[in-house]
Amino acid sequence: MTEPFIILGTAGHIDHGKTSLVKALTGIDTDIHKEEQERGITIDIGFAPFTLPDGKRLGVIDVPGHERFIRNMLAGAGGIDLILLVIDANEGIMPQTVEHLHILEMLHVQKGIIVLTKTDTVEEEWLEMVTEEVREGLTGTFLAEATIVPVSAHTGAGIEALRALIGELATTVKPREVTAPLRVPVDRVFSVPGFGTVATGTVFSGTVATGDVVELLPAGSSARVRTIQVHGQTVDHAQAGQRAALNLAGVERADLERGMVIAKPDVYEPTKLLDVRLHLLADSPRTLTNSARIRFYIGASEVLGRVSILERDELLPGEDGLVQIQLESQVVCAPQDRFIVRTYSPMLTIGGGTVIDPAPTRAHRRRRDYVLDELLQREQGGPEQLILHALLEEPGLGRAQIATEVKLTEDVVAQWLATLQEHGNVVEINGGYVAAEWLGRVLDEVEEKVRAHFAKEKYQLTVPKAHVVSQLSKKLKPKLFDALLATGVGQERFEIVRDKVGIRGYEVPFTRRDKELVQQITALYQAGQFQPPSTEDVRTQTHALDKTLHGLLHYLKERGTLVELDAGVYLHSEFLELAKRTLREKFAQTGAYSVADFRDWVGTSRKFAVLILEYLDAIKFSKRVEDKRVLV
Repeated sequence: MTEPFIILGTAGHIDHGKTSLVKALTGIDTDIHKEEQERGITIDIGFAPFTLPDGKRLGVIDVPGHERFIRNMLAGAGGIDLILLVIDANEGIMPQTVEHLHILEMLHVQKGIIVLTKTDTVEEEWLEMVTEEVREGLTGTFLAEATIVPVSAHTGAGIEALRALIGELATTVKPREVTAPLRVPVDRVFSVPGFGTVATGTVFSGTVATGDVVELLPAGSSARVRTIQVHGQTVDHAQAGQRAALNLAGVERADLERGMVIAKPDVYEPTKLLDVRLHLLADSPRTLTNSARIRFYIGASEVLGRVSILERDELLPGEDGLVQIQLESQVVCAPQDRFIVRTYSPMLTIGGGTVIDPAPTRAHRRRRDYVLDELLQREQGGPEQLILHALLEEPGLGRAQIATEVKLTEDVVAQWLATLQEHGNVVEINGGYVAAEWLGRVLDEVEEKVRAHFAKEKYQLTVPKAHVVSQLSKKLKPKLFDALLATGVGQERFEIVRDKVGIRGYEVPFTRRDKELVQQITALYQAGQFQPPSTEDVRTQTHALDKTLHGLLHYLKERGTLVELDAGVYLHSEFLELAKRTLREKFAQTGAYSVADFRDWVGTSRKFAVLILEYLDAIKFSKRVEDKRVLV
């Protein structure tokens, strides 16, 4: 399973020590601008790679805390998965702490840690009091239960504990959509002598590789990705959740600016019109009236616009509603994207919400039931999300079944399925469809269950399919399970041997003694030819323990070295093939043959002759006709 990539961000009031904290964690000063260094405050977003104690790396975004630079803070906040809410132990929660917290909540940042900084400058009793006040001040927020970590960037106290906690939380963050079409909101653009234009941003979704042709939106121009850097290292590709610097060929520095989006060509549609669900903060200093002018923030964009409140005339603090936003410049977004709204003047954060339709075809008339019904249906998914949701609930549905589930015509479903397949979100299997996300998850689980079985049964190379399917977290129909396994075989992950599953390339972890026993057992059955030794004879001659012997006999059977004629009776496969060749030759000469004939031809006892012939009947090589046999 692909390890998720995580973006760690800072937030908090000005001069509470965010940049010093990042430097203590990463060794990098993110205040790279001369003015920032001269004034001692962060003006623009800064970036740094961060290595966790276990060696995994994530990207860090350091945001400015001053209220005048909230627009810069918002340009970086949209890509954050895990947040450090930084609070000065001397001052506690301050106005920008609260505003940043509101922004993070509305952007649905997943996890967070509260970091009390500058603890070397306060007494223990004061620190305890501030800790208690901070905990009380965060009641009802998404960080209400977050761990509070006291640190000092100056002395290093608490830094290692914070590193460890970040590493622990990073494993719980839901990864971004690698299989979705590429989208990278641009938050910084610069030129490098000898290389040309470089754009940086967090990869919101998808994957980008060296040599890819990408679209620059909303301009609509194309560029080729010359090189890619992640964490300051040149790589072949970058994927969702990573900070990436893309060196673009055929693009001038003036052609790009913050707020533009680097995307997979012909997927995303720039728009000035958006249908959204907008929520007004409970402590918003303003109500939101119909036609109010606002500042709209999404991805790394800041755009002016006006709101059309579709259900009523005004949104009060704490309320939410269906809203259409008419923007003055184009943006690029996708359904379920999160956004922030601030008042036009003075600039105050008052709310945010979720995109329902990123490119509606028309301006809506207010207070129309059919408009509200359509938006509510889209809010619950939209066609592509409805289809994916249906397939996650019931994998393997056919086109007609999907149409019934999502209440769309079969023609519309067919069009969306084609698009979803093209983007890699849906896979057609055995006449039905499954979500690619679900498919990958189930194949991972199948491999996990097979390997768990191998861990218990050391000498086995395959596991009965029935056993594997019974262990899965979701019950699957046999036909669908077989189709999934066939997909896994096509991906060279699995091998199917009759009704059993193996992992491609898996080798039993033999000890030196195991290897010696395999050689001894194989030699005994080769020497026995058509009168193979009994299991007891093998045990006596090899001095193997019962469990080990049975395990190795099973292994040799799975490898095809031995053939089990009857319970506990084995024949070397070399002599089974010799028996087949002998019977073909003799049958061509004499026709039907008896047990006695075969016994004399290969030089064995009647007991083994019967067992070998019955095995050949069972595999449809021959069949019995009265007291003789013929070849099939």
